[in-house]
Parts: sequence; C-alpha cells; structure tokens
Amino acid sequence: MSGHCKHFGFLAFAILIASLWGPAAKTSSNAEPYDLLITNARIVDGSGNPWFRADIGIKDGRIVNIGRLSSAPATKTVDAANQIVAPGFIDVHTHVESIFSLPAAENFVRMGVTTLVTGNCGGSTTDVAQFLGRIKEKPLAVNLATLIAHGSVRRQAMGSDDRAPTPEEMKQMELLVEQGMKDGAVGLSTGLIYVPGIYAKTDEIIKLARVVSRHGGIYATHMRSEGEFIADAIRESIQIGEQANLPVEISHFKISTKKMWGQTPMTIGLVRSARERGLAVTVDQYAYTASSTSLDSRLPSWLRAGGLAEAKKRLADQAIRERVRKEMKEGLKRSGFKDYG
Repeated sequence: MSGHCKHFGFLAFAILIASLWGPAAKTSSNAEPYDLLITNARIVDGSGNPWFRADIGIKDGRIVNIGRLSSAPATKTVDAANQIVAPGFIDVHTHVESIFSLPAAENFVRMGVTTLVTGNCGGSTTDVAQFLGRIKEKPLAVNLATLIAHGSVRRQAMGSDDRAPTPEEMKQMELLVEQGMKDGAVGLSTGLIYVPGIYAKTDEIIKLARVVSRHGGIYATHMRSEGEFIADAIRESIQIGEQANLPVEISHFKISTKKMWGQTPMTIGLVRSARERGLAVTVDQYAYTASSTSLDSRLPSWLRAGGLAEAKKRLADQAIRERVRKEMKEGLKRSGFKDYG
C-alpha cells in the first residue's frame, strides 16, 4: 500500500482508535476504575485550539473523561511522559485498493493514521458497493473511504481513446458516477496527466463533478500540470469547483519544474483568491523532495492513446521512437533539468 501523502512522523504517542475520541463524560469519585488511564499527556484534540495538558480516562473502549485524573483508580495506567495524544489522523490521499490483502494496515496505524481516503488520481474501483462491502467479510483496522475516479469511469465507458465522449458515453459516465456516489463514494477524483484522464476536456469533468455535487461530494484532483503550466492547471481545478458548486482538493500541491521554483506565492495566491470568493479549496502536500508515479507518464500523450499495448506497437517503428526520444528530451529541457542525452 502506498500513497503520495506521507504522514506525521513527529507523532510520539497517539490514541490510534479514532472511535474512542469524543466528548468527555463526567465521572464521580465513586465510579468504577478506568480500564485505562493515560497520564501526563499533551493533548491535541483536532479542534484547532492549542495543546493542553491533561489525563485521559477510558472505560469500555470509550474515552469517558479528560482532566486531572492521575489519582483515579485504573486497571492499567500509561504515563505519556509529556508526549502528544491526539485523535487518529486522516490520510486524504492514498492508493490502497489492495488494502483487503493487508487488513491490519500496520504501516498506517503505526503512524497514528486511522482513516484512509483511496481512489485518488483518477484511479478507483467503479463498483463502490462491492468494494466497501468487503469490509463486512474482512474488517479493517482503519476506517476507509473511497472516491469514484474519472479515469476508471472513462476507461469503462470508452476505453483509452484520445477523443471526446459521445453523448451516449457521457451519459454512461454520469450514471457510473451517480451510482458510485449513491453507494458511498465521497467525491470524484481526476488524474489529468494519466491515460485516459489526460484526454478529457474541462467541460467533461464539470459534468461529472455536478453529479457529485448533488450528493454533497468533493472534487479531488491530480491536476493537469505541476510544472510549466501549473497556473492554468490550478485555474482549471478552481473553475471545475466553481461551475459544479463543490469543494476542491488539489493533491500533492507542488512545483515540479525547476525553472518555476520560487513561484509558490503565485500558486498559493490562486488558491487564496478562490477561497476569498467563497470556494472551499484545500491542498495536500507530501513532506519530501521527490515524486512517485509510473514511468509511462513521461511518454507523450499521443503515444499512449488507446493504452500501453497500442503504445508498444507504435514504438516498434524506429521513426516514432526517435520522435518520442526527442520530445522527452525537450520536455526535460523546458523543465530546467539536465539533459541526459
């Protein structure tokens, strides 16, 4: 299981069961002992307030009290030793469609993550009911939500063709998204550098986003450019949110083109401007100076039309291979990175 968005490595101590966290209940001095008492904690409760120092009393799997409890009886006491206690984190950007093969999700739980959102970057299940229904057969150690992905929906409706959908194909995509939302998806994702999302025009995405909006969902996007044309890509993301009337989440918000480094005030400014106009726009970002994606995303979009099998056939032609090589080198030069020949 992997995802672009990494987690909060600074976390020293966390309550990992998110369902424990809730309003504190009052207890009397004659109450039964707590099952678990966590003392000397610095609590970050997720409300946006500063941390505060307190103890936490847990009974029957629930937090029942938060306060000065160090002298209270308890079956087990854990000294947090001034470390942080917090509700479970939500990782909004993962790719864990295979999570049912690793239901303990230990890599996430060890980092304090208790809720995952999958289906990002335009790739997801298209049968949301079946996917989420597997939790009944194989319970997970974490909470799980999924987006319904434009790329997967488009591929099911019209393959990997580089063209606009017919009216019938557009209707089929709308119905797939509608059903996905009814079955529990939390929004629409796009991956606009990947096949087949790269071939979609803005109006196609707006139509699908409007379906999602009717169900109270969000629009999460791996936008069309994170480099040379990043400003246009951010504007497109905002346009989709404004015209479809739904919140926008821009994934792994960064600038990947070296010659554009230093332009973050501009990119953040576009987001702030949209927020000032009333659109709910948020971003996520991983905390390391690298990217992770498939190498075929470096190939020209025209070569990938119809899928990788078709691309391989085209690459059998020497002239096409030379054209691809030239275009990839030119792309690296425009990005400001060294030409490796």
